[in-house]
Amino acid sequence: MKKIFTIAAATALALSSCEDFLDSSNYTEANTSNYPAAPADLNKELAALYGVMNQYCNDPLQTPWFVWNIMSDDSNGAGGTGDVECHAIGHLMSNKDALLETAWHSTYVGIARANAIIGAVDAFDWTGKESTRNQLLGEAYFMRGLYYMWGVQFWGDIPAYWAAAAPDPCPQVSAEETTFPHILADFVSAANLMQHGATVQGDGHATKGAAEGYLARAYMFYQGFYKKAGELKSASLADVVLPSQEGVTGNLSKSDVEKYLRDCIDNGGYSLVEDYRNLWQYTNELTIADYDYTKDLATTWAGNGNQEQLFQVQFGNMASWNGTIAMGFTNMTSLYCSLRCDDDASGAHNGDQDTFPFGQGWGQGTFNDNSVSEWANSDPRKAATVLDCEAELKHFAYTTSCSEETGYYNKKWMAVTCDETTWSDHNNAYTWWGVYRAQNSSVANNNGNSFQGDHFADIILLRLSDVMLMYTELTGDATEMNKVRARVGLPAVAYSWETIQNERRWELFGEGIRFNDLRRWSGKDAGEGCLAATALEKQNGSKVNYTGTWTTMHHASSSWAKRYAQTNGFLPIPPAQIRNIDDPSVLTQNAGWRESEQSDWNMSGTPVY
Repeated sequence: MKKIFTIAAATALALSSCEDFLDSSNYTEANTSNYPAAPADLNKELAALYGVMNQYCNDPLQTPWFVWNIMSDDSNGAGGTGDVECHAIGHLMSNKDALLETAWHSTYVGIARANAIIGAVDAFDWTGKESTRNQLLGEAYFMRGLYYMWGVQFWGDIPAYWAAAAPDPCPQVSAEETTFPHILADFVSAANLMQHGATVQGDGHATKGAAEGYLARAYMFYQGFYKKAGELKSASLADVVLPSQEGVTGNLSKSDVEKYLRDCIDNGGYSLVEDYRNLWQYTNELTIADYDYTKDLATTWAGNGNQEQLFQVQFGNMASWNGTIAMGFTNMTSLYCSLRCDDDASGAHNGDQDTFPFGQGWGQGTFNDNSVSEWANSDPRKAATVLDCEAELKHFAYTTSCSEETGYYNKKWMAVTCDETTWSDHNNAYTWWGVYRAQNSSVANNNGNSFQGDHFADIILLRLSDVMLMYTELTGDATEMNKVRARVGLPAVAYSWETIQNERRWELFGEGIRFNDLRRWSGKDAGEGCLAATALEKQNGSKVNYTGTWTTMHHASSSWAKRYAQTNGFLPIPPAQIRNIDDPSVLTQNAGWRESEQSDWNMSGTPVY
């Protein structure tokens, strides 16, 4: 099991960062006349570049995976009656001016740090160390492509630059014509510069295989959403003209992407975890034997950085409530997605013996009732993913503060307890991680609250099964898809567009992938009748519990289909950025989020069903 108790260089650098927003500050901070002074300084900058992912994690409602999960038809915003932000995002609305402002900030911090490394790498003599230089540069290209991809999928046409310093002004550019070709070029550069096995698998660094997988993810979104390609297996796709940079040797074709995926599958060194359940932390060594659902397993949790993970966000035991991003070093998504705290009408609460092995938290991101109903019980991944609280737990409390509650929770992300837990004291060893930490380290839980701070499971951003399914979707060859199905004991099926769409949905359910899959399968400007809009609209009339009473959910202003058609799934550019620049030729608000459209997007209070 990977240790979680050392403080990496990324921590110190990220915590000392004082960068502000794109329009008003210099993100690079260091004086480029004297820093970096040696190749070792670039490694520190690289650590800080990865640390930006933990800046997002300080608030899960600023993270791509959690935001896209509750925007999808998989999940509700849920949480408490006062959690208006997650309700708003789930309804494709906004409740405040600063919605996603931290995500905007983190995106540009990451871009600036990547640009700084790329611009400085050849200030040094790498003779005899060319492979080290290429790996470092490839990782920087990968991270720049990742941050730009998150930014474009969040906001569409955003300010963009690729030099060491941002121009002033730095205007919005077309995502379709400019930014996405650069994103693809960054992943191509990363894939071509890095070599398989150059880093230790699961150590948090980007790898050649991760670059190949993300290249495919970006390419499929670009062709599906922007170029409206439809079924990629049979689509006639023009080569993408890539900008010139190191590692790019020409334009990018569909067959090129297929070859990169094939290389990742065959040569990346990854493999499927044998039992799907072992991907998730509820099969850990301290819990597995006491949880009825996992007692039959002969193997325990595959762990952080396991053989199926291509890329992930990592955490460590240095979280606290102090500092601007300190909580980003615990997996706050686990806290947000765990059983709703507070009591029900009888005074019962969640998170103790009656809900073993799942801990309490904010109760956000519950699975939508209709989506769970659509998933066949015969698929073993359903029980491995969906916690049916009424069926599995001794007593589950529908609390007097809950909203959009369904009693269906995400086992992949939830906090997990064990029978050694001190149930009466949530400040100490409450989660299984808390017990493990106490048994294996003298380092205290810095925030003094186990149920809020002892969460260290990786957020998995890319798995081998996803890569295998992308290969099937591009080629129409069902072989890799059927390997994914065989892992859970499902029979082989023939390829069809519907089959691969369903397979991606169920294999990756609750991992934040579904929303952008729906967008790319629909194409930009597809209207209220497209696949994404109609799938999201199925939330209308779904069963929810509000403050202990069952009712049905309806859209807070108009409909999910209308809001999707108005926005194309993009979110609002933080209005403070637009006001600060005060120049529509530089930065303007996205469609569906303008002041004239407030009646459709403004959620001033909690929806009551």
